[in-house]
Amino acid sequence: MALSGHLHLVCAADEHGRSHIRSQSFRAPIHLSKPHESEGVLVVNVVNPTAGLLAGDRIDCRVAVESGARLLLTAPSASRAHRTPDGRAEVAQEFDVAAGASLDVWPELFIPQGGASYRQSTIVRVAEGGELLFFELLAPGRVAMGEVFAYRSLDWVTDVLFGGELIARERYRLSPESESVRALRAQFATAYYASCFAVSPRLNEESACWRAIHELHEAGAWIGCGPLRRGGWAIKLIAAGSVVFRQKLDAIRRELYAALGRRDPALRRAAAMHI
Repeated sequence: MALSGHLHLVCAADEHGRSHIRSQSFRAPIHLSKPHESEGVLVVNVVNPTAGLLAGDRIDCRVAVESGARLLLTAPSASRAHRTPDGRAEVAQEFDVAAGASLDVWPELFIPQGGASYRQSTIVRVAEGGELLFFELLAPGRVAMGEVFAYRSLDWVTDVLFGGELIARERYRLSPESESVRALRAQFATAYYASCFAVSPRLNEESACWRAIHELHEAGAWIGCGPLRRGGWAIKLIAAGSVVFRQKLDAIRRELYAALGRRDPALRRAAAMHI
């Protein structure tokens, strides 16, 4: 039986400037763990307690961050799309960031398994004076199982708007036979891909992070970054394996937060210590 799940969440700031969830609604296969605060940011982990997405599953995600609030939306583990011989799994996402608000989206890896068909559409709207770090992370498949680029199709759509103006549009349709995948495999047999869009009034061409990110480029990890039409930057990473992929992503994240003048928040709640 296909699932029709959703996540609707509004993050606001209270009278003391602390971020909190003002309203929330979610339905299986989505669940929220208990939020925690780290470095002045409200950290919310989105959990899928099922084995992953199946044919016909659809998730609707709508998140808004109001002025003065800071939200990090993340996940405790990778998400998966299983074999879908009939139909496909779909995720539709909308994110709205108000002026004076900050949103960091770090979803962890998406792993398309053999025979999977998946579509994801995302719209991110950032008001002038708002701040955004938006990551998308894609694995080539279940590499440890020898399942690499074995999915049936991936249809990925992302639009980023700043002050009502479209500043980034990313579109790709991938299948094992597509020219894009063949070209990718010619360079990296097991290519991991990440895309990041960064929007902030604190980021400009003089920011030291861009040189530092460029210098992360090496033979096993190709990295590039450049300015968008206005207001933001795009960063792309292709890596030969999961270990170097994670190392480079962590380094990129540290550089971006340093340029923003803040420490990056902890993704997970620290475990309680018992003496």
